[in-house]
Amino acid sequence: MPQYLADISKERFTMDKEEAHHLKVARLHIGAEIKIFDGKGSKFLARLTALSDKSACGEILKPLPAPTLKRNITLYFSAVARAAAEDIIDKCTQVGVSRFAAVLSKFSEKDLLKKWETKYSRWHQLALAACKQCENPSVPLIEKPLPFEEAITKLSTPAIICYEDENKTSIIDYIQTIKTKDLSIFIGPEGGYDKAEIAFAKQKGVMPVTLGQNILRAETAAAAACWAALQ
Repeated sequence: MPQYLADISKERFTMDKEEAHHLKVARLHIGAEIKIFDGKGSKFLARLTALSDKSACGEILKPLPAPTLKRNITLYFSAVARAAAEDIIDKCTQVGVSRFAAVLSKFSEKDLLKKWETKYSRWHQLALAACKQCENPSVPLIEKPLPFEEAITKLSTPAIICYEDENKTSIIDYIQTIKTKDLSIFIGPEGGYDKAEIAFAKQKGVMPVTLGQNILRAETAAAAACWAALQ
């Protein structure tokens, strides 16, 4: 049973036009039991009591178990091509990333800030769809892109940076030494990080780690790193 995003107030819920459309496509009817979530970590079993082309509403039946993730992951990924960026948002939302922040590094795509509002809307919809598909009750935050150095300087959590030239410190081994729940992960673009960027990150206390002997695509590296951090 898929889950649907709803505004929840005490024992009632309401849905907007888009969610009502999804209910109609699924051929649900008045009286049907559905799973709903608030996008903030809570999910419920509910009963549909009204459905139109513009909205839907119903009653809450009972809370449903929601997963508790081991860490709150912020994924800083360097701007990549559109398809790769969308894959990162989709796959890493499924894995359980709490927050996304694209960064502009030396070899990243340079047009990310063009029509940012359109890109943000698209990424938010991708994250929401991923939450529905995998029953993740928390829709991740998506921050406006910022320069790599600024992202590093503003860090308030322990952080690692996945680097293809690192061959000693494994992400699996290093993650075990981090005791805090909040963690930031940096993933580079297709061209990798510039050595000066790695040096700057290390100077600020960010640990370079390896994901293994193979050079991974940015979207593969992102999903693999976030999955490893949540184990």
